[in-house]
Amino acid sequence: MPPTPLIYGLAHITDTDGRLLIFKSGAGKWRLPGGPALREETARNAMAYYTRRDLHIRIEPRFVLGMELIHESRSTAYLFACTPLHADDIARIKLPGARSDIAAFAFVDYPGIAEGVSPHEHRLVTEAARALRGARAT
Repeated sequence: MPPTPLIYGLAHITDTDGRLLIFKSGAGKWRLPGGPALREETARNAMAYYTRRDLHIRIEPRFVLGMELIHESRSTAYLFACTPLHADDIARIKLPGARSDIAAFAFVDYPGIAEGVSPHEHRLVTEAARALRGARAT
């Protein structure tokens, strides 16, 4: 039986310097904040829930920045542009601890996201950077 397709809501959260927030798992993999939606849930709501759960702060999603089909699972990931975090917001971040596999978080420049990130998240972030650069140029 083929896997049931899921939708994922992922957050594109930057600091005021434009660096992207990513999580590091206990296994050493890096990923964007967010997670899978429940059957009756939207990708936007899933992204907001997981980000609030994992960071202990509320973020404001602004618009869909990108979408990527994950062929091996027949799932779709949606990347939401979120309001940038200021220093006081970042200071309030608390990782979930033992109940999660999130070991750390970091703000990285876009070239720094290539290693240790899943291919579909890498494509989403690369396309987002391109789109955001294009929006600033106009």
